[in-house]
Parts: sequence; C-alpha cells; structure tokens
Amino acid sequence: MRAFVVAVLLFTAGTAFAEERVLDLAIHAGAPAAKPQLLSVLQNDRVVVRLTSDKPVEVHLHGYDIETEVAPGRVTSMRFTATATGRFPIEIHSHDARRQGPLAYLEVQPR
Repeated sequence: MRAFVVAVLLFTAGTAFAEERVLDLAIHAGAPAAKPQLLSVLQNDRVVVRLTSDKPVEVHLHGYDIETEVAPGRVTSMRFTATATGRFPIEIHSHDARRQGPLAYLEVQPR
C-alpha cells in the first residue's frame, strides 16, 4: 500500500504544475514555411494547437501520430497532453513533394 501511495504522489507532483498551452499556427499557400516555427511546451502540459489555412491541407504531428484536416476559413484544433519529450515535426501531408515539409516543430521539454 505504501508503494502505491508513493507512486500516486510522484505522479501528481509531475502533473501538478502542468498548464494548458494554446498555440497558433497559420498555413499559407498550402505549403511548408521557409523557416519553420518552434512551438515550445513542457512535459505533461495540455496542448491545443489551433491551425488555420488558406487552402485545404492535411496536417500531421509526428511522434504523437495526430493527423487532422484543415479547411480554409476555419480554425481546426489538435488537442493532446504532451507526455513524450523531444522535438517533433508538424508537417503537411501531400502527394506533391514540393508541398511536404515541416510547418513547425513542437519541442516538449522535461518538466
């Protein structure tokens, strides 16, 4: 029983300071950015990436395997808890190689 209580306390200590982070990412011309943005959060933060685009695109957050369709004129949100640490590309998925590439990188730093 003592081990269970210690495990619960350690888990809650790690998530007690987690925040909700809202990040905006605008996509122009349905293509990757010349210089991808760096979006930074801390481990266990609840993250909302709000995506807007002027053309229909499919966006993929690697490492978390989240894919979403973004329609022009609408805000589309990717919601997740940042459990894995590291740097993960957010990319457009397309059959046209010129339209593939990172829009941004999500950097999740240890808490």
